[in-house]
Amino acid sequence: MERAMANALCSAVVDQFVLDRAGAVAFREDAPAQEGDRKESFLWPYFATSGMLYHMVLMDEERWKPLFQRVIDGFAYYRTEEAGMEAGSIKYHSERGEKPGGGHGDCFFDDNIWVARNFLFAYHVFGKAEYLEEAKRIVRYIYSGWNYDLGGLVWNERGLTEEGTAQELERGLSANACCIIVNARLYQLTGEEGYLVWAHRFYDFCKQVQDAETGIYYNGVHTLIKDHVRVAGEVNKALYGYNPGSMILADLLLYDITGEESYLTDAFRAAQASHKAFLKKGGPDGVEYYQDFIWFEAILAESYAALAKRDKERVRPYLKTLEDSLLYAYSHYRSQDGLLPYDYASGWREGSERDRSLLTQSGTAEIACLLCLTQDF
Repeated sequence: MERAMANALCSAVVDQFVLDRAGAVAFREDAPAQEGDRKESFLWPYFATSGMLYHMVLMDEERWKPLFQRVIDGFAYYRTEEAGMEAGSIKYHSERGEKPGGGHGDCFFDDNIWVARNFLFAYHVFGKAEYLEEAKRIVRYIYSGWNYDLGGLVWNERGLTEEGTAQELERGLSANACCIIVNARLYQLTGEEGYLVWAHRFYDFCKQVQDAETGIYYNGVHTLIKDHVRVAGEVNKALYGYNPGSMILADLLLYDITGEESYLTDAFRAAQASHKAFLKKGGPDGVEYYQDFIWFEAILAESYAALAKRDKERVRPYLKTLEDSLLYAYSHYRSQDGLLPYDYASGWREGSERDRSLLTQSGTAEIACLLCLTQDF
């Protein structure tokens, strides 16, 4: 994968999605712009694009550093400090406010822990203590949602009430697996044992949704409310690439911390299971590809890149699938604006919102960047 291609895809995201906001960065949710589009993106695409920029910086592309820092500082527009919150904690909402601290809308535990991960990315690049402290403050908020009887976090704050929908009540890996990553990384950075305790706590919960036979990770565990008491429901066996991707990254961190081989074994097992679960054959010109939501695929790609540092030969077939399909899309479907469709094998689809999505386009650029990074090992 050529670095010029990764840079071109990232530049297309910036050109098409960045809104002209003096002193702050904001993104469109969709592009090209159409009547009826949201004014500004939700928090999820915002932090996804932040992750893209972080990996561009890791690719030794200094020119992306200033924008990455502006995006990190722009998280403040989604933040809020509410009365009654535990001292030293902070949370981020799904909707961007007009000023720093003006975040509003629903508050998702998975959004928040991914924001914390982005602040750790920023700390890695810039070394500013304020970024590390912000990650700690978010994590304190996250702990408030932990279910000590059943384990795990529900999807959002409404899931803490009896009015939550089935989705809001689900304890999914989207939040819980990322909590392992963030807590394990905080332990590495601070040496504070409490973070490692929480990392193991989240890990033990997430292992409940791993298929014993294949090693694949499912989406989460439903929560049922019976006579005002919460009980564990069935495992939601939906498959999304960021779940095993996050667990692979968690495994590798815990392996580095503990030296226990079981974590490394599980990481490679989950990678193999993911390749088998998401691989699709029979595309145009015989191209093989992964069929998954693109940003989820980007997190899976991140885990494959992390595994490549340990044993590139074992993950070479997975990296090749990603590279071949992306190169196919780039050579066959690249638009005049420099963007790629959601479906790398079949191309653009009329009226497809996923084709226009910031999540799709930033995820695609991040995959290209991660593939470039693997060339260095």
